[in-house]
Amino acid sequence: MNRQKPGQFVRFVCAENHRAADAEAGMFYAIDDLDLTDAKGSVQRAFGEAWYWFSPQGKGGLYRPRLKGKARTQTVRRSLFWFRAEAKFFDRRGGLVVDRARELAAVVTSAGIEIREIQANDVGEHVWEDDRQVLALPTSPVPRAF
Repeated sequence: MNRQKPGQFVRFVCAENHRAADAEAGMFYAIDDLDLTDAKGSVQRAFGEAWYWFSPQGKGGLYRPRLKGKARTQTVRRSLFWFRAEAKFFDRRGGLVVDRARELAAVVTSAGIEIREIQANDVGEHVWEDDRQVLALPTSPVPRAF
């Protein structure tokens, strides 16, 4: 049995195309279009609980780089965010970032926007990074989920 080693980077994508890269748009792009006003209360609650770890007000402690204005170069526009597969939240109750992202992806999918996971070992040239995530300019074809 040939078992493939999981990728060291994980990305969650929707069926939309990325605006500037030859790839699918990320889950957080899809969340911008998510309207939960007609969703069941249980879906709204589940989203709130899952989003808690990623929102600026939550305890996840994920840094969101300010890549606007002069910092938003062509390289940045064509780059993709990936989670490090083994990254953990500072708050130990958070566990692995990827596990919490999977929970969020499941809720977003149940709310009507399908989210899928892709993995890779080489995500390209690192434009920005921290201990949990990396913004990388693809140097080879990006895996597709849709």
